[in-house]
Amino acid sequence: MLDIQLTPEGDMDIGEGGDIRLTESIRQAVRIRLLWFYGEWRFMPGAGVPYFEGVLVKKPDIGLIKQQLSDEALSVDGVLEIRNMAVDYDGAARRASIAFDIVTTEGTYREEMSLDAGIWLDAAGPGDNAP
Repeated sequence: MLDIQLTPEGDMDIGEGGDIRLTESIRQAVRIRLLWFYGEWRFMPGAGVPYFEGVLVKKPDIGLIKQQLSDEALSVDGVLEIRNMAVDYDGAARRASIAFDIVTTEGTYREEMSLDAGIWLDAAGPGDNAP
């Protein structure tokens, strides 16, 4: 599947001449799928990881998190297997580190991701005592 090539930071990878680069990277496709929140993309509302519903909660089910991430990664064409998934969850800090190996038709690579409750730090709303 042809896609716009992204930098490691998630920006479009634009060449020196200002051209947008294209890629067929399975690794990039997996990263994009794991960044989608369930229901976020209007053209495929059933795609994405249910982060708010089952991952970023007080007492997450680690087995369920592993299954959901594996299922999402395996939905990408060219992904053959997910191996060695480890979830390190810190309930007090509401933070998780997840690492796993992805076997693809392009080869095998290690993926690591961090989830942090800090995504809500800027969410002060009416009635909050925000500075």
